[in-house]
Amino acid sequence: PHFARKSVLRISMLVYVVLQRDAAVAPNGTVHALLLPSADGEWEELSVGPSQFAGAGFGVFPRSTARLDWGALETPVLMPYLGLETVVQDAHLLKLLLRVLQGNFVPLTAGEVAAAGGGQLVADGLCAVPPAAFGGRRRGAPPPPLAPGTELLQVAHTCAANAFKGKVQSLSAGRGEVCYLLSEEVQGVLGLGGEGRGHLWQLLLLHMQHQHADRNLATHVAHVWRKEEGYVLINAHPAFAEPVSLVGMINEPPAGEAPTTRMIQAYARLLDDADPLLAARGLRQPDGAREAWVAHTLPPQGAAPPPRGVPHPLSERMVLYCTTRKAYREGSEISVDYGVSYSRDYASSKHRATPALYKVPSDEMCPRDCARARWPQLPGWHNPDMQPRRRPLFRKDASCGGAILVCPDDPALVRRRKQALGIDDEAAAEPLGTPPKQRLPPAPPSIATVFAKRKRVA
Repeated sequence: PHFARKSVLRISMLVYVVLQRDAAVAPNGTVHALLLPSADGEWEELSVGPSQFAGAGFGVFPRSTARLDWGALETPVLMPYLGLETVVQDAHLLKLLLRVLQGNFVPLTAGEVAAAGGGQLVADGLCAVPPAAFGGRRRGAPPPPLAPGTELLQVAHTCAANAFKGKVQSLSAGRGEVCYLLSEEVQGVLGLGGEGRGHLWQLLLLHMQHQHADRNLATHVAHVWRKEEGYVLINAHPAFAEPVSLVGMINEPPAGEAPTTRMIQAYARLLDDADPLLAARGLRQPDGAREAWVAHTLPPQGAAPPPRGVPHPLSERMVLYCTTRKAYREGSEISVDYGVSYSRDYASSKHRATPALYKVPSDEMCPRDCARARWPQLPGWHNPDMQPRRRPLFRKDASCGGAILVCPDDPALVRRRKQALGIDDEAAAEPLGTPPKQRLPPAPPSIATVFAKRKRVA
């Protein structure tokens, strides 16, 4: 865990660093101010409030303090994209996990796969594979076959030729076109298997029935490749209600407007007070900066430990939002460009909107909930305590000790979705555990972001 020294850090912190594009390459000569949250996840130099951009919900705004004057920045400011991290060893598995977060999978059992002619499967990391495909020569003999009742997730292969036809993903082409993941293990590494998050998994399962299919957990994710450990998926979705994930709430600007920050990936190197780069600018590290650095950053995987009592000077490779201006007005919302590969259903900056397959009404929130919203407790479909007036997703059942239950979707919207996909009622009504005839493509993400708890996958 990144937060091993919470008792030391009672306020957020500003730490002066330089950036390196590679751990083995010398850093550049530009000093940056890296913002880090307090032990409780508070960001004194940033705040969340109603967005100034139409349809964006909530956004992030600058807030000046004694440490940082946004109206006259001495150095560029870095905001780390922090979130729930899942580490995998190849890009293929990373894409499969993204599809799970999008709800684009079919739940079934190992016994059902075998009965359909798929043969027996064995566990290989997060995957279930035929014994002949197990792990390679250096892994030795495969383990025993999975029990028939083992729960699996069937996901379209990332290279499947028929994965998308007319914006509908087909899983009916046979075993060679799909992959199988171990359901329980996947829920664990994605942060969906813990106590109090079962309702989030139930949401994804509802996509099988075409209910709440516009709502998923892949809308606030970023990924980064770290050569020391593998591919890292970082999820800062507000459904996790993690205070440190505030930077993930930064929106894209409206059409025709330039973003006020840029997204970068780099290693950060902590500067010593005696460093000439700080001395030349008349700067020194604030009190508590080193403690904040140790508490909120990790060194690259496998890096040699520093001498006792000395913090490791280099961080792992991170996703960062970097300021592009020398002055920011406190009432002006911070924005960023998610890039050309990002699929968006709205026009932003220089990017065109991707037309929606069918019309989904916007969520209407209770004004009282909006007035009392405080990060990370924001109104929205993801918050069981602040649900939309129309199409609520969750409700708490007092008769079951406040258990969070999933509400059925609007039947009219479900019919509209089926009509847009050309799916008849018989195909759409197939029970859980049976691969449907057609599946939706992954829903486009709406915010790219990054937080600091890690699940490592062999």
